[in-house]
Amino acid sequence: MVTYDRLQHPVLEVSIGGSVVTKRPSAFELITDQGIPSVMARLSYPVQTAVGSKGDKIVISLSLGGSRSILFTGIIYDVKVRGAYRELALTDGYKKLWDTVVTPAYRKELASVILNDILDAAGVESSAITCPPVVLARFSSASLPASSCLFLLIKALEEHGYSGLRFFFDAKNVFRFGTLNDTGINEGAAVVLETGKNIIRKGPGWVEVLPMAVRHSQAITVDGVRVIPVRTALSVSRQSSRLMLWIKEDTRWTPDPN
Repeated sequence: MVTYDRLQHPVLEVSIGGSVVTKRPSAFELITDQGIPSVMARLSYPVQTAVGSKGDKIVISLSLGGSRSILFTGIIYDVKVRGAYRELALTDGYKKLWDTVVTPAYRKELASVILNDILDAAGVESSAITCPPVVLARFSSASLPASSCLFLLIKALEEHGYSGLRFFFDAKNVFRFGTLNDTGINEGAAVVLETGKNIIRKGPGWVEVLPMAVRHSQAITVDGVRVIPVRTALSVSRQSSRLMLWIKEDTRWTPDPN
């Protein structure tokens, strides 16, 4: 179980191309959403800091209260100068799925085989998958991005009675496919949020807290109530830092009556 308090100060640690960047970043933003398989991530440095190039591998971690957690793993896909800042736009393995064009043509094939073929074509190596044991009589399409092909596969499985399937890449850039009850979640230590300790503000369906490594669908407790984030927006900067969570009741969990 992980707790945080207001006396702790978040520190971003950035590694680009396998080397730690000693210059402190100006800001980092990360948005995750259960309904969107790609994240939105952006890292900024002072404009005079010549750090990061398009295509570089990047890992961003958060150190807080003696613990260190990975926030993001992926690559830099664009670099722009905006006023006084050098802005690095980041992406995870979803870009591989978007950039890879496939032409599926299957008859009487397991959905899991089709899924793995798509991932192999896109060069996705690390995965956590729970795929229904369904044989699809026919699964074919014109050429399309691998990401779109995965959406078609999910739709085909829904027609066989399997709902709630999703896919995305987690903080370590591992491809995840499944439902909220198996591998379709972001894993992590259980996080406890408490008013007067680490909660800044809260309202119906949302809570604003101190920065921490929490993504959508990760199990958390807010003032004793088990909830699940459907969307997260992390912002860490020299001026202010916070994590916004849009939450709903976690129906996956039932309290022990004893």
